[in-house]
Amino acid sequence: MMCELKPVVLVDSREKRPLVIRAFPVEVVTLGTGDYGVRGFSGPENPAFVLERKSVDDLAGSLGRERARFWRECERMRGFRFRGILIEGTQEQVRQHAYRSEIAPQSILGSLDALAVRCNIHVFWCGSPDGAARQLESLVRQFARGIQKDFVRLRDACETPPQPATLTIGGQTSYAPATDPDGQTLDPARET
Repeated sequence: MMCELKPVVLVDSREKRPLVIRAFPVEVVTLGTGDYGVRGFSGPENPAFVLERKSVDDLAGSLGRERARFWRECERMRGFRFRGILIEGTQEQVRQHAYRSEIAPQSILGSLDALAVRCNIHVFWCGSPDGAARQLESLVRQFARGIQKDFVRLRDACETPPQPATLTIGGQTSYAPATDPDGQTLDPARET
């Protein structure tokens, strides 16, 4: 039976208006990469989960005058197993040029496509800060479930004793000793 996990959402201390997270405990820390993470899975020792958050205005600025800095951030995000950008707006807002920057809508949308293809960064159009918060909670929930399922698979694999291989030819069965992943013979009679 699996227990209910309550991962801790990490919020970067430089976030000016952090998302309101309701489903999980929150801890404010200084993240080396991204705006949001999960405790134990968002640092250099285990880079597994990172999210960047952008309003439409912030996104336009990041892909315009701040482009070099933003691409460096995205390059750092490539080191994480799961990486994404939460956009507090819609594609329609971008198409209608509903932001302050002079950058063309096609440039913004094309740059996001490039990030998805070149950096494998997931882009989530969340509509609003509340939509971004709910999307973050959903992603954290799915990430935690995946880790939990991996743990169960690992535990089950460790609890299953190795079985000798059998081969039957012409009605005669022969047994081969069980081996570990390195090909070493496992002797069930020998205790470790």
